Amino acid sequence: MMKQLTSLALLLALGGCAEHSPAPQAGNNLQESPEHVAAGMDQQTAGTTLKSKVIRPGLYRLVRSSGTISDPKTGTGKSIAKPVIELVRSTDRIPLARGGQLYFQYRIWPLPAQPAYVDLRRVVRHPAMTLPDGSVSTGSDYTIRGKVSGNQVIAYTGYGLDEDYELVEGDWVFEIWYQDRKVIEQKFTTYRPDKTELAGLEPVLALGNRAVGQNASPGEPFSRLNWPRITVGGTPTATP
Repeated sequence: MMKQLTSLALLLALGGCAEHSPAPQAGNNLQESPEHVAAGMDQQTAGTTLKSKVIRPGLYRLVRSSGTISDPKTGTGKSIAKPVIELVRSTDRIPLARGGQLYFQYRIWPLPAQPAYVDLRRVVRHPAMTLPDGSVSTGSDYTIRGKVSGNQVIAYTGYGLDEDYELVEGDWVFEIWYQDRKVIEQKFTTYRPDKTELAGLEPVLALGNRAVGQNASPGEPFSRLNWPRITVGGTPTATP
């Protein structure tokens, strides 16, 4: 049911579901993890060096949402409204399992304080998938609005693997462009997990499943204590 890049809280209209969200709000528990911060791109703009950074790319799960909506901009023609997601693990290798969410946070700075919003171009390229109507989707390319706060844009974007036809193996490349410059690029590689891994992921990724991991220790890979929770387009909730 879902696809593409969406921004944060993570406000996602999960489109595909595609998604893209605005800057994170205070108290969302997301922190830069040095081992998972991608190298940024430095570019000259208006006499200053425009910088960018990818933070905490990984596999996320959908906790809840306001449902699927029609969205002709996305490659599948639909997206998820106001999703709430949790980080399962930081990685750029994503197992193909229904309910898995490919997401990352990005930061672009310094930007002029005005206007309060800037147009950003969001591009997603993914392996060919055949939709229910027989058409083939290989990605999407459209304009999103980035909220400027403190001379920077901080947002989330990603894609939800919510339908069987979306479980395609290969490279998924996400780009964010500002004016005529590509300022963000993040690549995920999807793969088919073996039966053991898939059996462990299915209950974790199940939509709305709040029971998994409540008694797990912080040292265990799926412990909820290690899952930052983000409400895309809303107020972040506390980590359980």
